[in-house]
Amino acid sequence: MDVFSQACFLMGVGYEYTSYDGQLMHFDDQVRRKALAAMAIDADDIPALNTLNFELDAQPWTRLVDDIVLVQQRAPVLTIKVKESDFNDASANISLMLNDQSKRWQWPLSQGAVSGDYIIGEQRYLRIEFAIDFKELSVGFYDATVKFAAQTCHTQLWWVPEHAYDVPFQNKKHLGISCGLYTIASEQGVGIGDFQDLAQTLQCAAKSGVDYVLLNPLHLLDTTDVTAVSPYSPVSRLLLHPLYISVLLSDDCDDELKERHSSAHKQYRDADYGHWLNYEAVYALKWPLLKQLYRNFCDCASAHRREQFDHFKFQYAAALASLPTGSGDFEQYLQWQAWQQRKHCQETALRNGMKIGLINDLAVGVTRSSGEFENFAHQFTDGAEIGAPPDPFARHGQNWGMPALHPKRMAHKHFAYFRSLLAANMQDVGALRIDHVMALRRVWWCLSEQQGCYVYYPFEHLLAAVKILSHQYECAIIGEDLGVVPHEVRDALAEANIASNTVYYFCQQHDAFIEPDQLKQLTLLMISNHDLPPFASWWLGGDVDQGLTLNLLSEAQARQLKDERVVVQQRLITLLNNHGYAVSLNTDSAEIYTALCSVLAKSPCVLFTLQLDDLDAQQIALNVPGTDKEYPNWRRQLSQHAKLILSGHSELLKELSRHRNG
Repeated sequence: MDVFSQACFLMGVGYEYTSYDGQLMHFDDQVRRKALAAMAIDADDIPALNTLNFELDAQPWTRLVDDIVLVQQRAPVLTIKVKESDFNDASANISLMLNDQSKRWQWPLSQGAVSGDYIIGEQRYLRIEFAIDFKELSVGFYDATVKFAAQTCHTQLWWVPEHAYDVPFQNKKHLGISCGLYTIASEQGVGIGDFQDLAQTLQCAAKSGVDYVLLNPLHLLDTTDVTAVSPYSPVSRLLLHPLYISVLLSDDCDDELKERHSSAHKQYRDADYGHWLNYEAVYALKWPLLKQLYRNFCDCASAHRREQFDHFKFQYAAALASLPTGSGDFEQYLQWQAWQQRKHCQETALRNGMKIGLINDLAVGVTRSSGEFENFAHQFTDGAEIGAPPDPFARHGQNWGMPALHPKRMAHKHFAYFRSLLAANMQDVGALRIDHVMALRRVWWCLSEQQGCYVYYPFEHLLAAVKILSHQYECAIIGEDLGVVPHEVRDALAEANIASNTVYYFCQQHDAFIEPDQLKQLTLLMISNHDLPPFASWWLGGDVDQGLTLNLLSEAQARQLKDERVVVQQRLITLLNNHGYAVSLNTDSAEIYTALCSVLAKSPCVLFTLQLDDLDAQQIALNVPGTDKEYPNWRRQLSQHAKLILSGHSELLKELSRHRNG
């Protein structure tokens, strides 16, 4: 292997991948050079590359213990590296001490098992493993010290469970609904759905046997830009969007503010924006109310509440550091209110009998706006953005316009940034859906308009952090694994009891839909999702008509897609007929949808999710991938209040819940 190829390998720059249609694709050296350049590495500086390769490949063998020691609960071993000459010293001992617990273990070096070696010059280094017994330890992260002879090495020991926290997935199949909180037309608030609307939705859903509500990300968006509305393009994933705060739920809402709030609600409602959320109006009407909440707190809060706020700022200082530049006490107050109200919603769900409650959604990236990116700028690359390679839905690939994380710098301070990101999103929820979960293993880097490649990340450490934190927060994990996913990712997720995500639109093979009983148990099953047309639109071909209107398709392409859609519809009719439903291509889409829900509810999938959009019989897409200004993405709201939609489908939901568990 030449110096350049070795540097690419050690830095995680890919060489090849298998495309969606099974072709083996190779990345040329020009693209790989650009990937190294994005990591501040000059591929033409051979001496520097040689130094880099030595630091990454050989030098770790000269250190007694790695910066992080992963100890797997099912087969716990401590791994060290010593010179071969030292290993032959029969009197030598190895000691391990956990700094914060004063626990200490010691082994004769001779008890270790050699599991690998590396030769540097004339010196041979050995990797030695010691079986250890940590039964009394709980899953977590422990600062530790390892000593051998005159060497003292500080490390962090990660006690890694065999599985992610999976209690909600055991012994029961669950029924849930999904939505974006912004899609709920607020019953009492100002346009956008808020945490009070969410609490009411949870109460109503629980009465019909629903066990969870899967939300689009609640992340902080750019509050200075009314066009920044995509929940998947946040300025901070460690914080919540303040527009979701319910003014009426706050302890700082007095009678005067209630009157102002009622007036703002009426003003927005009377403006009649149809089913499109007008963010400019929401900000204009709601932001002054949030400022008044803060003034009320400053003027009237008790000493106890002030102490609670100070404790919040201290406890979540790392997350609050990702607020945009210029933020102050007001913005921190809003986060306190939002976090309290999210917790209130989860408590409401569990109190009303839901087994899971809220399922949070962690977006794959963050924008370059000040906030998370600015606070953790060192962790990101310069010149690479994340996206996806070409596939049937995006023939030229996708660039999501968000900076790529540096695969080596992520390890800074024992992956503190990544861990804080997970912790913030596991807080006060029953489960976490990790969007584009294959990013734990590899991410497609967009390096120019038409060039890109896969870059690989420290998968073992990232997955270990997910498993540890899921236990610490008692939060089950779902990995969104749609698209081209490496087999090792799916295998590792399955071994870790992390549920995968399946959209039934795509469950076809051999010219037929896959029988529901053939679907995997550890799965979150959906008929559609936020990036795909609602069922009614899909059934009637409305998405094809829309693609034609938006100039995303030619007339010929639209005709072809319509023909292909009829073939797929017939496959679905065949499936439903085989399960005893007398439907045809002429049957109303609502009846087809109900029949399909009844069939899929009996699948072994542990989670079956209905879109609130589909229960609302929506025919307008929430998001049209490949568009920006051409279509008002992330603004379409439901046609009626969520609790009315749910109560109108109460019998269906109860029936599906019965189907789920016999």
